[in-house]
Amino acid sequence: MLPKYPNVEILWKPIEAHPRHEEPDHRPYVDLIVQGCLYIQETGGDVLAFTNRVYKAHFEDNLNVEDISVLVKCAAETGVKDIPAFEAALKSGKYKQAMLDANDYAYEQKGVWAVPTFVCGDIRLDAVGGVGITKQQLDEFLKKCCQ
Repeated sequence: MLPKYPNVEILWKPIEAHPRHEEPDHRPYVDLIVQGCLYIQETGGDVLAFTNRVYKAHFEDNLNVEDISVLVKCAAETGVKDIPAFEAALKSGKYKQAMLDANDYAYEQKGVWAVPTFVCGDIRLDAVGGVGITKQQLDEFLKKCCQ
């Protein structure tokens, strides 16, 4: 849809979809995925390709996306240049604080309660938990943003 709205700039902020680990029904936890996204974002890689591959790994390939080796494979398949550095960043928790800060920003400061959530000034579009949003809802949101 973005070609229809050339004046819209997207600022993507990865967050842990279910940061409350005491909720055992909310698996998988994506904290390592978010940290991987932060690494890829910082190093100029293709975050969208990585997240799409991780999505496929979980929902189509039935792989454990909480396993660093699975994320390393996804990163390699999507063009991450320095795989040892990617793996080391995940193992060391290099991006953990950045992820926690992003969670705080989203959940505490901005009141996000479901992902994805889109914000444009005072206009906001919240997903329905477990459902998401429709293309029509997103199109209407973008139209309002461009007024």
